[in-house]
Amino acid sequence: MRIRNFFTIFTVISLTTICLYYISFSFYISNLEKKAYVYSNGNLEKTKKYLESKKRIGFLKYNHFFDKNKSINLGLDLKGGISMILEISEKDLLKKFSDNSKNPIFLKSLENADKKKEKNPNTNYISSFLNSFYQEKKKQNIDFSISDLFGVRSHIDEINYSSSNKEIEKILRKKIEKSISSTYNILRSRIDKFGVIQPNIQRINNSNRILIELSGIKNIDRIKNILQKKAELNFFEIYNLQEIIPYFEEINKKFSKNWNKKIVENEDKTKILFRNKINKNRSLIDLLNIPYIIKYTNNPIVGLVDQKSMNIVNKFLNSDEAKESLPYNLRDIKFLWGYKKYQYKKTKFFQLFSIKKTSSEKEIYPLNGDMIVRAYKSFGPFNEISVNIKMNQIGSRNWKMLTEKNIGKNIAIVLDNLVYTAPIVKSIIPNGMSQISGSLSLQESEDLVNILNAGRLPTSVKIIQSEIIGPSLGKESIQKGILSFFIAIFFVFIWIFFYYYIPGLYANIALIFNLIFIFGILISINAILTFPGISGIILTLAMSMDANVLFYEKIKEEIKNGNSIRTSINNSYSLRKGALSSVIDGQITTLLCGLILFYFGIGPIKGFSTTLIIGIFTSVFSSIFLVRLFLEFHLNKYRKISFNYHKILINKIKNIQWDFLSKRKLTYSISFICIMISFFSFFYKGLNLGIDFVGGRSYLIRFDHKVIPDKISFLLSKSFIENGIPSSPEVKTFGKENQLKVITKYKIWSESNQVDKEILEKMFVTLKPYLGPIDFNSFKILGKEKPLGILSIEKVGPIIAKDITNNAFISISLSLLVIFFYIFIRFKKWQFGLGAVISLLHDTIIVLGIFSLFHKWIPILEIDQTFIAALLTIIGYSVNDTVVVYDKIRKISKINPSSSFYKIINDGINLTLTRTMNTSFMTMLVICTIFFFGGTTIRGFMLALFLGIGIGTYSSIFIASSIVYDLSKKIEKK
Repeated sequence: MRIRNFFTIFTVISLTTICLYYISFSFYISNLEKKAYVYSNGNLEKTKKYLESKKRIGFLKYNHFFDKNKSINLGLDLKGGISMILEISEKDLLKKFSDNSKNPIFLKSLENADKKKEKNPNTNYISSFLNSFYQEKKKQNIDFSISDLFGVRSHIDEINYSSSNKEIEKILRKKIEKSISSTYNILRSRIDKFGVIQPNIQRINNSNRILIELSGIKNIDRIKNILQKKAELNFFEIYNLQEIIPYFEEINKKFSKNWNKKIVENEDKTKILFRNKINKNRSLIDLLNIPYIIKYTNNPIVGLVDQKSMNIVNKFLNSDEAKESLPYNLRDIKFLWGYKKYQYKKTKFFQLFSIKKTSSEKEIYPLNGDMIVRAYKSFGPFNEISVNIKMNQIGSRNWKMLTEKNIGKNIAIVLDNLVYTAPIVKSIIPNGMSQISGSLSLQESEDLVNILNAGRLPTSVKIIQSEIIGPSLGKESIQKGILSFFIAIFFVFIWIFFYYYIPGLYANIALIFNLIFIFGILISINAILTFPGISGIILTLAMSMDANVLFYEKIKEEIKNGNSIRTSINNSYSLRKGALSSVIDGQITTLLCGLILFYFGIGPIKGFSTTLIIGIFTSVFSSIFLVRLFLEFHLNKYRKISFNYHKILINKIKNIQWDFLSKRKLTYSISFICIMISFFSFFYKGLNLGIDFVGGRSYLIRFDHKVIPDKISFLLSKSFIENGIPSSPEVKTFGKENQLKVITKYKIWSESNQVDKEILEKMFVTLKPYLGPIDFNSFKILGKEKPLGILSIEKVGPIIAKDITNNAFISISLSLLVIFFYIFIRFKKWQFGLGAVISLLHDTIIVLGIFSLFHKWIPILEIDQTFIAALLTIIGYSVNDTVVVYDKIRKISKINPSSSFYKIINDGINLTLTRTMNTSFMTMLVICTIFFFGGTTIRGFMLALFLGIGIGTYSSIFIASSIVYDLSKKIEKK
């Protein structure tokens, strides 16, 4: 016991200290950022300078941009983040499909399509290109068809010379659409690997643009770099310095004669590496630092250029003057810069490499992102980081050929035209393995691995807009939600103390520690807290209190059987005689669900599962070890402790002995009717799908003063009424505080221009008091530089794409399967597993049915991301509830094996009834408090939880155990 208590005390002190350290940083940084915002009046540059000026907290050194990692990251729904619009280059795709044709008609058509796109971003690029192509062909009277341009190409096998123009257009559009969809999926894969939980990724109006909203991003340049990278990997033979030095000496004369003035004018005070004097008459040899590099034999680099001179060197080496001087043996040369930069004093230098480029006909060593099977990082003996690449069969073959030809020579590993490393080939590599090294940082190596594993983008991607956005839930809703959460916790504290007195106080203290642990661990692993994540915390807190109730009820049962208080506590916390098995089984089944949801889920599912997994471990520790430590400490000091609850409750609940199984036919009938009504409603009324599932029309509006998003959303919901159902739009700040982005699903299925006009009229009438002096015509005319009114209009696709929905379905199905097998193994009867699974399906179907049946009368019954989180919470709660009842049935069957199974099940339900009602009451108390005191935007979520917890409690008592009995009757008769 002493060892256990020492372990508990040591763990609590260590964990609490670490968690409070991280939590304190969150409070400090939050306060500091508020001061910075007030000081700078929202100016980002001033905010940055203010934060950089704060270097110290007391005697500790402090750096905001480093220690920001120690503060809690809130998701898009709670804090907002960055919004970016990415444009996929259709021009590059057309060039790719034409094998980079240099045909003048083709190039002119692309140029004309670019001009039309610049004038009107919503122009269909492919239509513009094709119209221009036909016009140019007619104008120049050249017999050149579209099939000549794209036919019999390696990229498009479907096109041949007999294909009609319409067929070719159809194939082109299909190919481009496929490439855009592929780019969309790769971008989302990269973002998922980047570690952003619950990002918003939407296709804009089936166009070539993608809207991405990310939270918790501290380095915007880094995420831009990751999203735009093509990840084109190639291996090249290289020329070393000895082979190329005669060429440099030849072109050095031309550089000194024609280019020296340009560099002197461009760079007033450029220092040459390893030379102290400023040389006004610089040569190319000096700029490349050849005298220093030539000291090292077989050096793969041919230049070491300071950052200021890179542009001049690059232009000169690619100029006609330099190319004309190339000897025959260097005609295939190409100069590339190294990825890594080097610092010497205050000057940055980059390596220059000369690779052997090959024409497409002769290229026998191509290696790109498509040939990569797997990329992963590894650590050397001195903790140096390398990125290892495993190739497929074709890549392995080409790599073997390349290494066989270049033994003893360097080979450049090039990613996106940057040389990452140039290792010497020591032997033939037949297995397709390669390694990128070269002083990579941990973050650089992780980004590189993510890009290579996510795949190569089919075309270039450009970020055309990036803005800071506000939270989707609204500031007022968040504040009310947080306040209501703490009010609810306070009520739970009061109830537990009222019910158990001193032991209840200890359970409350353990709950506080549990909250500290959860938030501290979330911050320390740099996780992002989202609204679904909060629902995971609510579930774990409910399970934590449930565990304490189970232990306390078992202690009272032991005392009632004549045991001493100390013996009762020891027995209750034992695995064999006590409630520990019930707690462990309930937590493990929920943990297994959480692990599967985390592995397969994305978006809201991953946010929920992250907090759930953390919460389960902290709840088990606090309820099993910490509460027991408090009880034993109290007992050692005061020699006694009372677990008696209020007398009124004793008279009401204590002697309940109901025959639950006798009512099973009635409950089966009620459940069957409810399920049939649910299916009928699904078929005839459907579900009220939110913007997350159906997308919507997006409007960027500028007001003449600061506006509150929640208020605008409430006002617009009164105007957007479809089939008698108010439609609440999603409203959040976009950039400045007087700019809002409004997304509405009102009449989303209609493509009519009249609907667009109707929405604009409704918005203008509703928002007129907030817009200032502006008429309707000025309001609706688009323009990003307008002082007031609509700046842009877009139609965005759903945030929750089909594959996310499919992943959710797969992960939940796997969770149910795992629950079945775990319960079957633990309880030695398949009937228990099947009863639990049927009970969970019963709860899910009925909750969905209520949302389907009543959504026309209750607008908040909407299916969105938060509803998915609510559904997962219901499943987690219900399975825990059911397993507790099952565990009691198992224990009674072991104590009284001669009793009938009918009586055993009834006794099991009755003996856990106090615990079931107590836990359900506390959980519903939390939900009701948040429902009434929280903001309007979270009421749908709370109503779903309330219904689910109620139905889950009913199914645990009346359905799950009844199914086990009916399925076991034949075996009992035998």
